[in-house]
Amino acid sequence: MRKQPDFPFDLTGYTCFSIINCPVEQAIQLLKEYPNLWIAKNRVPFSFQIAVLPEDTNWTLLRWPCPGTFYNLMNLTIWLMGHQEELGGENPIFVALPPMERAAEGPFLARPDYDNRFGDSMLGFWQNWSFNYTIPGEKLRWIGEDVFPQEYFFNGQGYSSTGFQLGWLRNLERISEWIECTILMEKE
Repeated sequence: MRKQPDFPFDLTGYTCFSIINCPVEQAIQLLKEYPNLWIAKNRVPFSFQIAVLPEDTNWTLLRWPCPGTFYNLMNLTIWLMGHQEELGGENPIFVALPPMERAAEGPFLARPDYDNRFGDSMLGFWQNWSFNYTIPGEKLRWIGEDVFPQEYFFNGQGYSSTGFQLGWLRNLERISEWIECTILMEKE
């Protein structure tokens, strides 16, 4: 058995996305509400780029300016599910794609654990290791190797199928209409 990746995960150089199947306007509203959830110290502006995916206009893409704190990466993705009816989506996904020099590490993937009745944990996959990350207390529990392979995040395996395809995140220059939204978030 191979060694588990170090935690906190080093996503330096990775291109990070929170992806949600809701209209852009709803994603922007949720993004603007996010900093009001708690009082944080050392806040700095984060300018997200937001766009509709041309391949499937039901999906909205939030590109992180750089990896933020791991807590914010995961918590904001959960927040995109929405907290009231008609706001948010049902299948948020967090995706981090490696830079060329780290391509062998593969993508980092995470999505909410829908079986957690408190809605405060994410299931993830990185470097062939699967994990459960619980937001309160920032606890990480390793589940094992390849328990949630890449397909789990896109085909659902027992949950509603997302229909999202990882290949849609390649060649982002084809997306011409990015909307910028700046919010204050905790500095890493």
